[in-house]
Amino acid sequence: MMAGAALKLHDRLVFDLAAGQVVDGPRRYVLMRTDVLMGAFDGLEESARTEALRALGRSVYRRGADSVRAYLRELGAEALLCAMEDGSASLGWGRWCLEAEPGLLRLRVANSPFAHATRRHDAPACHAITGMLAAVAGTLWSMPVRAEETQCACMVRTAPFTCLFEARAEVA
Repeated sequence: MMAGAALKLHDRLVFDLAAGQVVDGPRRYVLMRTDVLMGAFDGLEESARTEALRALGRSVYRRGADSVRAYLRELGAEALLCAMEDGSASLGWGRWCLEAEPGLLRLRVANSPFAHATRRHDAPACHAITGMLAAVAGTLWSMPVRAEETQCACMVRTAPFTCLFEARAEVA
């Protein structure tokens, strides 16, 4: 498969109406309104909300790494970051811009659906993106990483509504 075709996840998704599923090869996706998803977290007490969002991030990290590994095998390391930027846009995860340095992967996300749809503005909301960033960096570097959201648009609430993230290699 040509690399250019592989970068357009929205073109690769198969909407199998007979089976009631959306798939990219063996990976199944679900389409859901962001306010429905984030509304589940907004109704929780702060400690429960934080833990539930962290659990979502851990799940995205573990299961999202499968997709990242598949794209790495298919496209190679040099095309992986572009594939993740384009794939994230295809899935409605905002407009990603990844910048890599040795041991550091920075991510800027414009229009995060998680920040946009949360009603809570006192804590970061984009744990799912943090989990995916950790999956990308860990897969790319083949080592444990630590990822965090350093600025969430839901807390800033001023233009340009951008979330910032960093993943760093964990050195023993």
